[in-house]
Amino acid sequence: MNTILIVCVITVTVAFVVLVVQAVLTLQQMRHTAKAMEYLALNADGKLTAMDPMIGAIKTASSAVSSGWFKIARTVYGLFSKE
Repeated sequence: MNTILIVCVITVTVAFVVLVVQAVLTLQQMRHTAKAMEYLALNADGKLTAMDPMIGAIKTASSAVSSGWFKIARTVYGLFSKE
């Protein structure tokens, strides 16, 4: 009976050590990922402001598509394209 208890205690101890090692490795990876995200966030600010003209052009095009003239043209096209 004692042998079974010793084997169980050793198995639980080994499983706990493996769990701790895996947790430490996971936390190290999370720290590395957080540092990379911080670097990306700090450097993305200048790059995103350079894209403002392109974003403005896309916004203008999308507002033109959703305007009333486009809806009227789509309705007229839908009337003639039905079989």
